[in-house]
Amino acid sequence: MWISVSLYNQVKQQPDLPNAWLQVKQAFYGANSWMLWLGILLMPVNWGLEAYKWYLLVNKLQPFSFSKAYESVLSGLSLAMNTPNRVGEYGGRIVYLQPQNRLKGVALTLVSSVGQLLITLVCGLVALLLMRKQIQLVQLDGNHLSGILLQVFLWSVLFFIGITALFFFRMQLLAKMLQWIPWLKEKLAFATVLDYLNNKTYYSILFYSFLRFVVFALQYVLIWQALRVNLPWWEGFWSIALIFLVMAIVPSFAIADVGIRGKVAIAIIGVFSANTLAILAGSVLVWLLNLVLPALVGSLLLLSIKIFKER
Repeated sequence: MWISVSLYNQVKQQPDLPNAWLQVKQAFYGANSWMLWLGILLMPVNWGLEAYKWYLLVNKLQPFSFSKAYESVLSGLSLAMNTPNRVGEYGGRIVYLQPQNRLKGVALTLVSSVGQLLITLVCGLVALLLMRKQIQLVQLDGNHLSGILLQVFLWSVLFFIGITALFFFRMQLLAKMLQWIPWLKEKLAFATVLDYLNNKTYYSILFYSFLRFVVFALQYVLIWQALRVNLPWWEGFWSIALIFLVMAIVPSFAIADVGIRGKVAIAIIGVFSANTLAILAGSVLVWLLNLVLPALVGSLLLLSIKIFKER
């Protein structure tokens, strides 16, 4: 609630607010509207890359088409909307698998998620290093970030990258070690599916995770440019990497994600532009495109599965 009030106050205090509203409207039909529509058209590409990652992993387990992988990703997103850190996504994806493979599908979903997290952390670290001067201009509750706090944050991210990378590349080894504990042996039996994954598969997951990261960031830059946010392309990309980094660290429900995302975006992008309304509008639009709309489609897909099974 306090985030919504804070965002409202920031937008209300923006100079020349009526003109800012006009620019938001013109983004849909003005000279730069092609950027907005291109950003919108990248939505299926974004989730297509995620679906291809899932397709690569699931085919190690059972024959699976790309279209079915796309459907399962959207279905997973529909269940993720109301769960903390989107843990419901696992259930939505595995419903498309054969019953005997569903627990194994959880392990494969974890591989995809951790790979995306690793890319987010690495790109965030690069952004921290490249934009240290700009980051120190970011204001939180009216105060600039101190150099000491920034240094602590940087080393913390580096530590999490190490832990995440170790977990990602040695997930099957960790599962085998935990199976030595008697009461965990049966519970972790489904993790044997990880033995079918080789280094090439892990690197492929990272590659497509990076491509998806680039597409997601490009959506933000294009839409903000269309909304007249004075954000240079290069700084824009790394600023968005910082936003993704913060969003990866802060636990939240996907449905409440837009408020936190908007608050973080205004703090970081506000270094380059005072157009608070456009920054917030762009954040909300990307959230609607990449989370709400696909989740609605996924809900319909899950409903069709349920109806089909009942018949």
